[in-house]
Amino acid sequence: MANTFLNLTLLIFLHLSMPTFSMKLTTILTDQSALFALKDHVIHDPDNVLTINWIGVRCGFKHRRVTSLDLTGFGLVGTLPPHLGNLSFLSLLYLTDNSFYGRLPVQLSKLRRLKLINLGNNSLSGEIPSWLGSLTELRSLSLYHNNFNSSIPPFIFNMSSLQIINLKNNILSGSIPSVPRDLLSLQHIHFSYNNLTAHIPRDMFDHLPNLKGLYLSFNLLSGRIPTSLCRCKELQILSLSYNHLEGSLPVEIGNLSMLQFLYIGQNHFEGEIPKEIGNLTLLEQFDCDSNNFTGTIPREIGNLKNLQVLNLGVNNIAGPIPPAIFNISALLSIALYSNQLSGHLPSSMGLWVPNLEELYTLG
Repeated sequence: MANTFLNLTLLIFLHLSMPTFSMKLTTILTDQSALFALKDHVIHDPDNVLTINWIGVRCGFKHRRVTSLDLTGFGLVGTLPPHLGNLSFLSLLYLTDNSFYGRLPVQLSKLRRLKLINLGNNSLSGEIPSWLGSLTELRSLSLYHNNFNSSIPPFIFNMSSLQIINLKNNILSGSIPSVPRDLLSLQHIHFSYNNLTAHIPRDMFDHLPNLKGLYLSFNLLSGRIPTSLCRCKELQILSLSYNHLEGSLPVEIGNLSMLQFLYIGQNHFEGEIPKEIGNLTLLEQFDCDSNNFTGTIPREIGNLKNLQVLNLGVNNIAGPIPPAIFNISALLSIALYSNQLSGHLPSSMGLWVPNLEELYTLG
């Protein structure tokens, strides 16, 4: 009688457990099918990473579902199968430094747990799909060094969890979309090496209080630097070189006390370099070459004790070189050529800038 009761209890337990077990088995097999589909869509796998033991695939400890797919740098050639959208527990997708081509399959929009996407250094093409905006957990979106040829979709500045947006080195055109809301998480914007045009949105920086890096170099941007930029008190890197920006350098730039790298060369800036530049005491590199700056070199640059690179070449700056510049012992490179400077270099220069490797003053 006792054995009968025990067997009956066991049967009831197994009966109640079967749906759960069956469901887990089905979802695990779904993940497996997605990985095999990826293998089938890869036409070149030089290291056989998809046939040996699936290097780069990680599963959760409890549910054994695929949570991470990192195939960085394996030289894979192929397309991305829609089946990847069935990896519903995936939080990390890194396919960097391969040769994947074609468009991003819309089925990837089902990966609602995704936090990190890096598809950089491939040959992906087409538009940056709007469905990326539905991935509300996304913290980092990196699509750099591909062949995406659309405009930057507006949703990109509507994702409150994003910390990094990296779209550099594509064929993106059009204007930079406005930022309609506060994005407290966003720290780095990489849009360099594209074909972006028009002005930098005037109110763009009203909503980016924690921005640390802004990279817009090598585009076709025009207009002035918005004064709202100076509200980004955490900004460390400002890269605007090789555009068609104009006007004066706003004096408010001296409020960016965390700035370490300032690149504004190869534009059409004019007027004097503001003396407020001397407030940027953490600045390590200042490059404003090939503009139309006039006036004199502000002596306040001598306050920049961390400065390693100073490039003021190819402008219309006149007057003497402030001796205070040669009191910056951290300097490695000074470029002052193709200006209207006068006077002489101090004879004791080598004593105060012992690390100096490059000095360009002629022309």
